[in-house]
Amino acid sequence: MASLRKRGRVWYFRFVDADGVAKERKGCSDKRATEELARAAESEAAKIREGLLDPATLRRLEHARTPLADHVAAFRDSMNAKGLTAKHVDLTIGRVRRLAAVVKGAAFADLVPPKNARRADLAKYEAELVRRLESARLADLTADSVQAALRAILDAGAGPSTANHYRTAIKAFGKWAWRSGRVAADPFAFVVGYNADEDVRRDRRTIGLEELRRLVAVANAGEPVLGVDGPTRALVYRLAVATGLRYSEIRSLKPESFDFSARPAVVRVEAANAKNRREALQSLPDDLAADLRALVAAMPPAAAVFALPKDKGANLLRADLKAAEIPYVDAAGRVFDFHSLRCQTATLLDAAGVSPRVAQRVMRHSTPGLTDKYTRPRAVDVEAAALAIPTLGQAADGPDAARATGTDGQIMGKPRKPSRSAGGTEPSRGAADVAAPGDFARRPMDEPERGAAGTSGGFAASGTGSGDFAHRPAGGAEAKTVADAGREAAKPPKGRENLAHYLPIGGAVSCRKRPHPDVMPSSDEQSTMKRLEAEKTGFAASRRLRTEGKSSTGARTRTGGLRIMRPPL
Repeated sequence: MASLRKRGRVWYFRFVDADGVAKERKGCSDKRATEELARAAESEAAKIREGLLDPATLRRLEHARTPLADHVAAFRDSMNAKGLTAKHVDLTIGRVRRLAAVVKGAAFADLVPPKNARRADLAKYEAELVRRLESARLADLTADSVQAALRAILDAGAGPSTANHYRTAIKAFGKWAWRSGRVAADPFAFVVGYNADEDVRRDRRTIGLEELRRLVAVANAGEPVLGVDGPTRALVYRLAVATGLRYSEIRSLKPESFDFSARPAVVRVEAANAKNRREALQSLPDDLAADLRALVAAMPPAAAVFALPKDKGANLLRADLKAAEIPYVDAAGRVFDFHSLRCQTATLLDAAGVSPRVAQRVMRHSTPGLTDKYTRPRAVDVEAAALAIPTLGQAADGPDAARATGTDGQIMGKPRKPSRSAGGTEPSRGAADVAAPGDFARRPMDEPERGAAGTSGGFAASGTGSGDFAHRPAGGAEAKTVADAGREAAKPPKGRENLAHYLPIGGAVSCRKRPHPDVMPSSDEQSTMKRLEAEKTGFAASRRLRTEGKSSTGARTRTGGLRIMRPPL
């Protein structure tokens, strides 16, 4: 039978544990509640002696009585043992502690000091955090209580991205507690996040190439900012755009990080300084490599190539943006900070026609979708692309304007009747009747057909043996002139040459070449259109076509080194 005694205002109880050892535990100021704790302790000891509780359950019961602050400290030690960065560990632990304090009833504004808070005020926020966590236990953190705390963070004025960061931290803590045997299951597996696109607090943008060059030129001729001279800032901007390196990665570079003997020159970021903890090897444009070589040549080994202040990249850039008369925040509220230079890299790669997979490798992203988020085309570029799409409307005038073209250039609903020569046979078509590659001009329906005289044999066989026919007249300067005129008429308007390979440009004309009535060129013949011998199956004897297999020709060339041609800055 447990015994109770009082010390001051708190009751204590003594009981015999499963090993027969007398122990004393602290109760509370309520005597009846302390008696209930004593009976629970005796019941637990009896179940252990009878073998009704397994060791894992015993450990979880012991962890349930441990203060939450001790579990958080053990979680910190676990992350440090994994070799995670101190910045990542501090962010995660801070978010777990603040979220647990909100669960215990603290206001989010009383836990997060403002950015301009004085150092003396930081102690006040830490004291409030410690006070809220004194009575916290693992059992207080449930899926429902954590979800409600995340909602409270949103209601306090934080954005969805901030709430999602706190969710990521507490889910990591819950998964660690489960794997270490502190809880029976992952307590936060079903805690949901929020759509960050609904409320974007910091939207980055890119600038035009001319503005980027002006920024570099102004920085190169500018005065020192935060102890960094102008030429150094210009080189930092050029290096950031050419390689996609982050501010902290550029800050970690040393003279031995550059290899100017390679072709092209490369810069190496050590795994310990990269965000993904993997070594990065980025190629350098020749003009940038030449300027960096001159800077690095006079530096001692192991010295920092760029003496940049910590976490001050945005401050350096804002000073040069102001001097270059480029707004830091545009009319739409989008900012151009130092990390926007990394967005500039992805956007320039996309504008250069680099494939998404190669751009992902240059940006060192885990997925192509993440690279797509960094691609930020300007509004003027999007408008220019929309205007470059060929028009599909009909021309306003001309004999072909109202013609609805169909197969073989016929007027819809009015099949064309072939005209016959005086001898009663259908005349052969001349080269002027057959459109050359890219020739989409059409002859009016009332124009008499050429080729009846002087142009017989309008198709001249090509000597390739492929069965194709060269689209050229057999003779006659007049026919050649007509064909040339047709090709001139088919040239796309200025500004649409880049899309000429995908869609034909013109008015109300057909996009198909007029075929010869008796011959199909081999380039137009599909393998699935060939009437091959049918093959019977063992079931319903159904007929099917046998298609020709295609194999890779191996003509694609792979290169060992990746070098993207970027515009010089």
